[in-house]
Amino acid sequence: MKTTGLAIAVALSLSAAASAESMTLSFLGFGNPVTAGVRYNASLGWDARTAAGYTNILVGPHRWTAYGQERTTFCVQLFEGVTAGTSYTYNVVDPSQVPDGDDPANSPGPMGAVKAQLLGDLYRRYYAGLSSPAAAGAFQLALYEISHENLTATTAADAVAQLALDKGAFQANKPGGLYATASQMLASLGQGGFGTMGPNLLGLTNASAQDQLLVVPVGAPVMLAGLGLIGLGFMRRRLK
Repeated sequence: MKTTGLAIAVALSLSAAASAESMTLSFLGFGNPVTAGVRYNASLGWDARTAAGYTNILVGPHRWTAYGQERTTFCVQLFEGVTAGTSYTYNVVDPSQVPDGDDPANSPGPMGAVKAQLLGDLYRRYYAGLSSPAAAGAFQLALYEISHENLTATTAADAVAQLALDKGAFQANKPGGLYATASQMLASLGQGGFGTMGPNLLGLTNASAQDQLLVVPVGAPVMLAGLGLIGLGFMRRRLK
């Protein structure tokens, strides 16, 4: 990175008022969501099945404004929500630290390194190509399966075999193309190696609001400052 860019980022960091490791976003609403039937039982192992019914939810990208710019996220927490027109202050964390563990009955807590590696590969393979509501909805289902499944594998390569939408803690209803597309996404993980988004994928946690994952565009030191991620300590860690 050029010295000039770093100087601009530092200048912005010194002049802005946001916290070094938090950012405030205003929720605009869903971006063309689709409906999917899902169920979650935190007590089930990854290979367990259940006859419980499905609950219909909207799946797809979330739209926000942050520091004068519109941003898109995907949620990583099933049973908390966000309200359109409301602003939320999120803690900015590594993706391995989402979702938070504030509601143990309904949330699996931080996903950890293995799931985060799976998640990074999912984003690297598919995020840039989510050009339709159906693709984005399938991506959200795959994300929920990774973040909410009770995986026992200790490596990402072994964990891929434990991902399935028809069994385990998180399950999705089969009707419609979302199920097939999401299943294909999950099955492709690790093929040819595991990709990553590196520092461009951020986790966002809030104890009373639905946790999110945010992709920061490449070009990032100035962009991070503009989004409020302005503490020099945070920037040093991200720029290593």
